[in-house]
Amino acid sequence: MFSRMKIGDFAKYNDLSVQTLRYYEQIDLLHPAYINKNSKYRYYHINQSAAVDNIQFLKQFNFSLDEIKHIMNDTEGLAELSHTVEKKKTELLYQQERLKQQLEDIESFQAGALIFQEKQHQTEVEIAEFPERPILTYTIDKNIYEMSDEEYEFYLREFKTHVSQLTIPVGRFNRVGSIMPMKQFLAEQFISKELFIFTPHQLKPRKTLKGGLYATFYCHSFREELPALSKFEMALRQKNYQVTGDYVCEVVYEKNKTDAMNRTMFIRMQIPVRKRPENLWK
Repeated sequence: MFSRMKIGDFAKYNDLSVQTLRYYEQIDLLHPAYINKNSKYRYYHINQSAAVDNIQFLKQFNFSLDEIKHIMNDTEGLAELSHTVEKKKTELLYQQERLKQQLEDIESFQAGALIFQEKQHQTEVEIAEFPERPILTYTIDKNIYEMSDEEYEFYLREFKTHVSQLTIPVGRFNRVGSIMPMKQFLAEQFISKELFIFTPHQLKPRKTLKGGLYATFYCHSFREELPALSKFEMALRQKNYQVTGDYVCEVVYEKNKTDAMNRTMFIRMQIPVRKRPENLWK
């Protein structure tokens, strides 16, 4: 029974399909132990299960069948085997890092959607605490607040090309932002010529958004943002908050229809602050 197992039985005991065994034979990876010359029936020996176990083990590491055949039949020395396995290990580590980045990106998208759901009707300035956030910046030659929609898209294309050249995942481009120097914000000279995206922590950023308390406000477009900036600055004065750093405009959520000609975005306006000390002489 075990020395001449029908192909269907051998497939069943090894959790394979008959088609897979036939394909293995076709590519010269695993042959039947015996073929009946008259009926052409194929029979396998149960001891060939060891080879099947090796094939299935190596397949889980994404070795191709050609690579598996080479490893099992042609790598006589341990040095060559070690080199082949080390190469695959490097590939898997790269895939692991890419998967980690993809998970971070999709979690960021989920978080942005949740912020939109919770804050889309928010009309008051809020104070929130943010951790230190590494970013990659990109300087442009025109003020964002003086651009047409087409010009804004053009500069985004330039920035995206720059990002791709640095092998940063394009998923990071889902939450593009801009930065305005604190001095210009306080003087109500609303000029921003610096775009940014958040970067993975292991990459060296050009800049870091410092952690701490931020005043936040929300709007639904750049056109809404510009008049809201004056209200934002005035609200901070009224609430007795002192600005301590550059103003940051962050697109936290964006989901555009395929036939849309303009971006649909939800913006988190934010700036680092601290509470002014009370005037003891009052």
